[in-house]
Amino acid sequence: MELLSGWKEIAEHLHLNVRTAQRWERLGLPVRRVSGSPCSPVVALPDELEVWARTRDVKADAALLSSNQFLVTRLAELRGKHVKARHETRKLLSEISSLESEQKKLLLLIRSSLSASTDRL
Repeated sequence: MELLSGWKEIAEHLHLNVRTAQRWERLGLPVRRVSGSPCSPVVALPDELEVWARTRDVKADAALLSSNQFLVTRLAELRGKHVKARHETRKLLSEISSLESEQKKLLLLIRSSLSASTDRL
């Protein structure tokens, strides 16, 4: 029983580049991690790889993965805009509060001025 060890051997067996083989892992490519950690070395059985490749619609899977990546990127952009909008909203609320205080002072000044002018008449 032959065992492919590492991404380079797996990719060569599937006639892919290493990065594509690694992306296919997210699509269910039957590879095993030596110690179970996401960063540990990989091994695979050639027969399992071939069966998987024959039964998958890799183009559809790749399109789905690409679509998911687009959505993740878009979500990150929207989160950034949301944070910026919240910051701007807080800043505007602070300015409104400051202007409200200033407005109250001006109204008091106008009232006292009107009161003083009516007292003189």
